[in-house]
Amino acid sequence: MIEIVEKSKCTGCTACMNICPKGAISFKEGKDGFKYPVIDQDKCIDCGLCKRTCPILNTKKNESINKCYVGYNKDSNERLNASSGSIFSLIANYILDNNGIVVGAVFDDNNHLKHIAIDKKEDLDPLRKSKYLQSDLDNIFKYIKEQLKSRKVLFVGTPCQVAGLKAFIKNNDNLLTIDLFCHGVPSPKLFKKYIKELEDNNNDKILNYDFRDNSTGWDSYSNKVTFKNKEVVTDRRKNEYMKLFLSDIALRESCYHCNFKLGNKYSDITLGDFWGIKNHYPEMYNKEGVSAIIINTDLGIEVFHNIKDNLEYKDCELDKIVCGNPSLKVSSKRPNKRDDFFNELDNTSVIDLTKKYERKVSFLRKVKNKIKSIIK
Repeated sequence: MIEIVEKSKCTGCTACMNICPKGAISFKEGKDGFKYPVIDQDKCIDCGLCKRTCPILNTKKNESINKCYVGYNKDSNERLNASSGSIFSLIANYILDNNGIVVGAVFDDNNHLKHIAIDKKEDLDPLRKSKYLQSDLDNIFKYIKEQLKSRKVLFVGTPCQVAGLKAFIKNNDNLLTIDLFCHGVPSPKLFKKYIKELEDNNNDKILNYDFRDNSTGWDSYSNKVTFKNKEVVTDRRKNEYMKLFLSDIALRESCYHCNFKLGNKYSDITLGDFWGIKNHYPEMYNKEGVSAIIINTDLGIEVFHNIKDNLEYKDCELDKIVCGNPSLKVSSKRPNKRDDFFNELDNTSVIDLTKKYERKVSFLRKVKNKIKSIIK
């Protein structure tokens, strides 16, 4: 066996590594900074489990309930500490109250993003808020499988990560999954380079990077960098990393033809920002954040029922959610110069890469944005 799936289609979900009975599969970083499976041919017994487990090779259409709500946590302080409406926090607390564990992405002391498990409410805060890059899953799937023997587990991640987990662990009533609205995942290598340049330019150590600082407003959020000796808040529209992310130039190759859009959701609940809320449900708008909630399964309905007393919410239409979040249905478009970008990544500063590869905003769009800001 040479490869499990074409490299351009691999999402890095780690299901193949976790299912391998001989430990013959490991994940190694490629030139673009994303990790891909590598097979040790001396250990491989050619059993085919990896191929039978891979969610890309075994994609199936899932019938989702698609029950939709617009809502937010009644606690405004909770919303301030979340990316949008703080629905994840309510679900996580429900699981923890029932002796379960919560698995989500956190930054370690070196600003490396990885999935960890917690079983105490006081440890929940680092799992909250959006992190715009791909997290390391390592062997977390095996840990989840073991925990499911005796307790409930909530896993939150990207749609492809949830699909990978569901491919590895099939039909377990103790497993609750949340996937997030996903534009695509930028390269961890790019983020690592960006962090180093920030530290070098400021001659200071970064203690925390917040992609979604809501102190400037949920729908006008900023990026906040907490250094050892200071804090720096920047407009997301002027942030080099965010410019490259939203230009789609630094995404994983598989993100340009994502298999896990609406109609093929493996999660119980899908959560994200309700962009365009003022156009569709202006009475639900608040400055701390509003979530779009899509319930995909009966288990998702059961969990929503158990947290709804702590929510302000109302029924909504799926197309209203998609209107402000087209990535729910459509993959990001691959820029023609993506390969050029990654060929230059090692030897070019992030600032210079941004100048060269960011998606340019037309003059008309700039005028419209300026008018919107004045009206606001």
